[in-house]
Amino acid sequence: MRYSNIKTSILEQFKAPRGNAIVPFILGAPGGGKSACAREIIAELGIEPDKVIEFTASLRDPVDVLGTPNNAGEYTRWVPPEEFYKLRQGQGRTALILEELSDAPIAMQNALCGVIYDKKAANLRLSAELFIIATGNQTEHKSGANRITSKLANRTRRFDFQENIEDFTVWALDNNIDEVLIQFLRFRPALLSDFDPNRFANPTPRSWERVSLIPASLDSGLFFDNCAGEVGEGAAAEYTGFRRIYHALPDIDGILLDPANADVPQDPATIYALTGALARKATKDNFDRVQRYLSRLSPEFNVMATKDAIKLQPSIQHTRAFVEWATKNAEVLM
Repeated sequence: MRYSNIKTSILEQFKAPRGNAIVPFILGAPGGGKSACAREIIAELGIEPDKVIEFTASLRDPVDVLGTPNNAGEYTRWVPPEEFYKLRQGQGRTALILEELSDAPIAMQNALCGVIYDKKAANLRLSAELFIIATGNQTEHKSGANRITSKLANRTRRFDFQENIEDFTVWALDNNIDEVLIQFLRFRPALLSDFDPNRFANPTPRSWERVSLIPASLDSGLFFDNCAGEVGEGAAAEYTGFRRIYHALPDIDGILLDPANADVPQDPATIYALTGALARKATKDNFDRVQRYLSRLSPEFNVMATKDAIKLQPSIQHTRAFVEWATKNAEVLM
């Protein structure tokens, strides 16, 4: 299931009566964006950050859920862990993200069953307004995932996470990811996530995000080596080749000086690179010229670049050129 569909499903469920009785369990390949999805959902619920706990189940022991015994006095009292104490009854709207739940050993899974189904950590009652989301890797990716016990599975609702270039693009534009990288992955969407447990470095949304942080000031050889260390040599070779195309593009300002007559490339890779550069260059003052050039491209490139442009510069939507474009392309804005 796509990132956007999982997010919509969980948000609507949580807003429904007794919606927090459901515990979504998002499963997918490493580095796909499962944790980011969970965090965005909790943020959109408006829960205060100091009432959100992220608990990495694979690194913890059952005592971190159940608490430790205090032997002072006539009998033993169980002292709850601080993290779950912050989620206790009476604290109002709170949230718990259970990270790497599928990597947790059986004893840890058992300890969390009561948290998930009964909103209890041993004897500590948790808030009636506690929202829980679990994330985890799948066993076939050999990343450390264990068998999920049947009783834990029966207490959660499974969502199989599928990476999607459209969802990644929306996220990337919001998070200042290199425009060249965005356009490359649109050109080669199969490389967005190509995880093979037998390789050390894999193309995943998480590793591409780190590729975006490689300094462009590095010479081409060093840039390739750094890129290969993140996504592997094959993907790195394709990406660095695409970057050469991007940096060989004609001057965008020159195109906008004469958008009706400027050359239009025929090579798909060059068109992807060019439309990305135009979207980044677009403003409310030059959008009429941007659109004059884009109108000479195939509709899918025009739509892609225009959507990017208005996401980056929302004021473009108030221009006459955009209104005219939107009237002609109403179906793609639905």
